[in-house]
Amino acid sequence: KPTIYSTHPISGQWQRSNYLKQQFWWGGGASQEAFQQLSTDYDYSQMKYIGVVSFGPVQSFLGSGQRLRDWAVASWLCHYLTAVLIYRWQEHGGKILTPLHQTSPLIKWLKNEEDIDSDFFWRPELPNVVTGLFPDNAQWLEEIGGLITKEWLSLIEELENAAINYSHRLNGEGWRIVHEDHKYLWSVYKDYRPLDMDRIIEDNQTLHSSIEAQKIARNWQNRWWGGYTSPSAGSLSIWHPGLKSVDRPGGTWGLPRDTVDQWWEEMSEDRNLFGESDRLNSLELVKRLASVPSIIEPTLSKLWQKNPPSCPWRNFPEETAIAASWIVDYLAPETWNQEVKDLNDYFFEGDNQRVWGMPQVDKQGYSHPRALERRNILKEQKEDWDDLTPGWESAIEWRVGWRGDGDNMGKWLSGQQYQKNSLSWSQWHLDQQIIEENNLEIEPANINPSNQTRKLDLPHVLDISILLSYWNHLLYPLVEEKHHGKVIFAGGDDFLTLGPITEAIALTTDLYKLWSGQKTPLTNPLPNADGWVEYQEKIYPIPGKTINFSLGVVIAQRRIPQALWHRHLNEAYKQAKNLGRDRVAVRVLFNSGQSLQWVCPWILWDLLMSVEPKTDDNTALNCWEKLLFYFSSTTLQQTQVLKTKEMINTLWASVQLPLKWEEIEQKLDKRGRFSQELLNWDWWLNWLSLRAFLSRQSRDREKWISKIQ
Repeated sequence: KPTIYSTHPISGQWQRSNYLKQQFWWGGGASQEAFQQLSTDYDYSQMKYIGVVSFGPVQSFLGSGQRLRDWAVASWLCHYLTAVLIYRWQEHGGKILTPLHQTSPLIKWLKNEEDIDSDFFWRPELPNVVTGLFPDNAQWLEEIGGLITKEWLSLIEELENAAINYSHRLNGEGWRIVHEDHKYLWSVYKDYRPLDMDRIIEDNQTLHSSIEAQKIARNWQNRWWGGYTSPSAGSLSIWHPGLKSVDRPGGTWGLPRDTVDQWWEEMSEDRNLFGESDRLNSLELVKRLASVPSIIEPTLSKLWQKNPPSCPWRNFPEETAIAASWIVDYLAPETWNQEVKDLNDYFFEGDNQRVWGMPQVDKQGYSHPRALERRNILKEQKEDWDDLTPGWESAIEWRVGWRGDGDNMGKWLSGQQYQKNSLSWSQWHLDQQIIEENNLEIEPANINPSNQTRKLDLPHVLDISILLSYWNHLLYPLVEEKHHGKVIFAGGDDFLTLGPITEAIALTTDLYKLWSGQKTPLTNPLPNADGWVEYQEKIYPIPGKTINFSLGVVIAQRRIPQALWHRHLNEAYKQAKNLGRDRVAVRVLFNSGQSLQWVCPWILWDLLMSVEPKTDDNTALNCWEKLLFYFSSTTLQQTQVLKTKEMINTLWASVQLPLKWEEIEQKLDKRGRFSQELLNWDWWLNWLSLRAFLSRQSRDREKWISKIQ
């Protein structure tokens, strides 16, 4: 039996694998997965055009929400809309090129295929941009684009019926407002070119650039709702079943505040659906209703005449569970449950829920921490809560989000990066010796000249999508099995994950190591093979060292609104890109409105975030605060950093910090493009401020644990 070879789409490294298979008849450099995406038995002669369709505003839709599950469900709803677009595109005689969709459980379900992976069915992964071929003129693409709003409104109609069946209190005129608002929710962007197989890569890049330009220009076709809760912002009114639109008799777009408050307070009795403080607008309402399995499951069943896999969102973690999941590493279940179980029994009448939705916690039987969050308590019980839980909120004070994606992915897809890095075409082909040694029935590639840089072809573009799909599949177990985290979205090179403050450094480090192919708690790198790692005795391609990525990390205090947290996450990873890419941007958001931010090149991250003072006399916090005081000296700041290297070494030594300026310079020897950060005093002050902040939180956790024990 011949050995099976696989090639890495970025580095060109070849590996033996019985898991990933190469399509040798093409000549190397494309996997069988890529050709499955192309469906080689498909009649492409009928395809006359290549087109791109996208919809938005996705980020505003995701950001408007008050619970974490609103965020996750919004991601899945966008994933659903893309899946339906792909399904309809091909149903109407077209052919989808990207994104990778052949293995999507949702699309397989839409196509009535068997063997659906129910665990992945409810995981959002499809992006909101679709590229494909179609047979007719622009009118065909216009009709496909129109399906987005049509399919969305069909979903809303069935969601309404399912919601009313769930609770008669949700019935009323107010649904007219929902339909009116959602009629104008999505703006659709599309463009096309005549199909020319010799120019398909160039045309694909041009089309995507055109779509991005339309989005940046805010070329909304209709009025656009930003999705913010505040009615005073001129956006959407708080929803109520009695709302009437202004074009109907007696319609005012609103009701007396007392009437609205009374209805929401009554609805908060169903704690799985609404909280006592919830006041949702029409966009937020739809996401919340879709998060209830008893509503979303019959909605999909009615739309598609078949039952979906069981929905897991009833146990999706809330902010309290995310923020408190660190206790697993510090307290035994019996110690935690002794205190929390009594609180849950008292405030939730014996409903002592144990499922957090955080995998590492749920394995060990910890009582849910919802009783520690004041907003979860009924109004008449809040005084009792204040007396019974002094200081307990410090266990759920902070939560962290990670938002990132690959750098220059468009240039990789267009082939520019292959030319820039002089990646030789010959790397993607087996040579004569390997072919003979393994009895492979293929002809060696005729490469002339041998140093020709990598040509880009359509199968190779698809292989990059497949590469990122494998990365996403590794991301889930890294975050949810090796760390106390939860993945909200992972599609292409774009991802969003959440966790407690204790993971702020550790998970950030491992995300970078997983991406770049270094050793992680989950994977081991293959020797001398950039971009290949081993996981569970199989090898997986990951982006590797050749391609870098930017990450935004936002540590938010408890009362920071979720929409603000989401906005800062988007801004943070974009800030890392704007300052040169290949960086991580960390922000801390305080309830007071103040913030702290620091942007660090990956090449320095591990060194600067892992170093700790070696002292028995002072706490780590005292050391960091002393350094911060020293570096804040006006005299030092007026001096060039390079002229004070010896003084900096002296200051680090004074607090027994085992760090030398020479170590930092050695990191930069290979790639000296980060010197601008090192020469900036504010950059060093922000680093010390961040380390002092994290050290202070560590000290507070230790105090809290001592008190509980």
